[in-house]
Amino acid sequence: MKQESLKALALQRRYTRIEGYACIGDFHNGLYECDHISPWTKSGCNIDTDIMIIGQDWSSCDHLSQNPPDQTTAHLGFNPNLPTNQNLNQLLERHLGVTRSECYLTNLFPYVKSGNASANIQMNDMVDCAKRFTLKEIEIVCPKIAVCLGLQTFKALMRAVGLRGSPKMDDAIASSFKFTNTMIHCVAHPGVLGTNNRNRVAGRVDRDWDRLAQSMRR
Repeated sequence: MKQESLKALALQRRYTRIEGYACIGDFHNGLYECDHISPWTKSGCNIDTDIMIIGQDWSSCDHLSQNPPDQTTAHLGFNPNLPTNQNLNQLLERHLGVTRSECYLTNLFPYVKSGNASANIQMNDMVDCAKRFTLKEIEIVCPKIAVCLGLQTFKALMRAVGLRGSPKMDDAIASSFKFTNTMIHCVAHPGVLGTNNRNRVAGRVDRDWDRLAQSMRR
C-alpha cells in the first residue's frame, strides 16, 4: 500500500509542471526519470524506516544538460563522490547507526532549477511542493523523525503545515515540530558550505546530530 501510494505521487510529479522550472524527464530522453518523487530516493528507499532525510532539491539544469550525461547519477540517483553525500553517509552511521539505504531519502523540491547547483528556488514554490509531495510522503512512510537538510527546507515545511515565523539556523536546529506522528528537525546542510558555516564553533554539527539521536531514543 505504501509503495503504491508513493508511486502515485511520483506519477503526479512526472506529469505536473511548474512555470520557470524543468522536469527531471526533460533531459537526455528521460535518462534521469524514475518511479520516485526524487531520484535521490533510489539510494535510500526503506518505506518502513524510522528516519526520513529531506534535501532541498536534487539537481540543476546546468548539470543535467551536460554531455555526456552523468550515467552514475542516473543509475544510483546520487553521486557518491560528492562531499554532500559522503558527509551525510558518515553522519548517519556515526550518530544514528544507520546507512542511507536503511533510511528514506527524498527532496522537497522535485523539479529542476535553472542555472547551477547553488541557484535560488523561490520559497513559495518550495512551500507549494512541500504541500503537494513532501507532507504526503511523510504521511505515507510515517517515520519517527524527518531530518531537513538546511534551513530553507525546514522553513518550507513549517509554512506548509501553517506554522509562522522565520527562524535563524540556531533556533531552527534547537527546535522541532510534529506533523502527524513524525517529529521534523533541522540540521545544517551536509555540503561543504553548510558544514563549514555550522562548524565555525568546532564540533557543532556533531552535537546537532547527537540531539537527533537523543530524539530517536525518546
